[in-house]
Amino acid sequence: MVTVDLRQDAAAVRALLKDAVRDYSVKHLATSTAAHHLPVTRIDLAFSLGDSESTPWVHLHLDAKAGSEPDGDPTHPDFACLDRESWLPAVRAVCNEEKVAVVKLDGKTQECDSAEFGQQIGAFLVSVLLDARAAGIFAGLPRARRCELGVEDPTTGEFGWPNYEDRGKENLV
Repeated sequence: MVTVDLRQDAAAVRALLKDAVRDYSVKHLATSTAAHHLPVTRIDLAFSLGDSESTPWVHLHLDAKAGSEPDGDPTHPDFACLDRESWLPAVRAVCNEEKVAVVKLDGKTQECDSAEFGQQIGAFLVSVLLDARAAGIFAGLPRARRCELGVEDPTTGEFGWPNYEDRGKENLV
């Protein structure tokens, strides 16, 4: 059985977030780029597991529009990108209707089919975002008074956090 250990992926996603905060902050302060790098209103991680041929990925979208909505039209799409080649064997397995083992951040393992695998990846990214918030990773990012976090799988639409009606409850930076 193919195993994906998300504990190994957490460091890479945290590094992506830290680097993006630093890069955006620099652009926010630079005279030549400040007008296009306003305070951020949304921080979204989008992911795709793709199919058995394409490399899975995680992209960070930043939005600086006033009253930003999770509408798929951020001002800074794909601000940072992370390929997850290590997930490809698991994607191939679930595409062949095999189960895969996912080691979650707490060390517990769960066997997953295709739909469950996508849910586990989405939940993992939510956890990493919330942990990053708790660790102060977003402290240096120029943010609007209201700045939301979000996670989605835009290719299938099978995962989205938070539910639209729950915005502002757990997902504010």
